[in-house]
Amino acid sequence: MLILVSRELDRGFALVDVATTRTSPLFAQAEKAYDTARALLPRISDLNEGDRLHLEPNLNELRSRLDQVPTFAKVERYTASVA
Repeated sequence: MLILVSRELDRGFALVDVATTRTSPLFAQAEKAYDTARALLPRISDLNEGDRLHLEPNLNELRSRLDQVPTFAKVERYTASVA
C-alpha cells in the first residue's frame, strides 16, 4: 500500500504541473490522486516513522500546488503589429 500512496503522489505532482486551470480534466485527476493518497495513508498499519515523515510533507506539498492552480486561464490581449 505504501507503493500505491507514493505512486498516487507522483501522479498528482505530474498532473498538477500540466493543469492550467481548476476546470481542467488534468486538475481533476491530480485532485483525485491527492484524495486517494490522503485516504490510504492512515490505513497503512505497518508504516514506520521514516516513511510517514517522507510521505506527509509530499502530501502537503501536493495540496499546496493544487491550491495554487488558477481558477480560470489568464487571457492576455495582444495588439497586432503590421510591419
